Amino acid sequence: MVVRRLLAALILAQLPLGAAAWEASDLTRLRTSLACTGCDLRGANLLRSDLRAATLSGSNLGGADLYYAILIGADLTGADLSGADLRGANLFHARLDAARLDGADLTGANLAGASLAGAEITGADLGGANLFAADLQRATIARSNLAQASLRRATLGGARIEAGALDPALLCRTLMPDGRHEDRNC
Repeated sequence: MVVRRLLAALILAQLPLGAAAWEASDLTRLRTSLACTGCDLRGANLLRSDLRAATLSGSNLGGADLYYAILIGADLTGADLSGADLRGANLFHARLDAARLDGADLTGANLAGASLAGAEITGADLGGANLFAADLQRATIARSNLAQASLRRATLGGARIEAGALDPALLCRTLMPDGRHEDRNC
């Protein structure tokens, strides 16, 4: 028994960081109750999962595979989604306030009506993402791809956005960080 545990520990130590990081009990709790506040789900495979209205506030989902996941109305407040694969994910009206999305892939994701107030978005790919009427107040956006991202009717009041980051984005009735409205793509 001791040899088996040592061998398992040695094998896990050889795996790349994050390969076996998630807690099995946390993943089971999420799948059975859709509530897992403060859970460790780093690198978890949640591909195409239906997580509508799930409560994942304060959870670590760094590097998780959420490709085409359904997160409509989910609470991801303060969650760490750094390096997560959220391509094509549906985050309609999700709460991502103060969430970390550093290096996340949100290509083609639906974030319409989502709240990302105070979110950290650095080095993320939001190409083609739908951020219609999203709340990005006080968010930080740097070194991120916003090509063809729709920020129509989005609120960016007080956001810290790298110069030129919004140039490839689609803006119409968008409240800019300086308080003015931008209508260039109406």
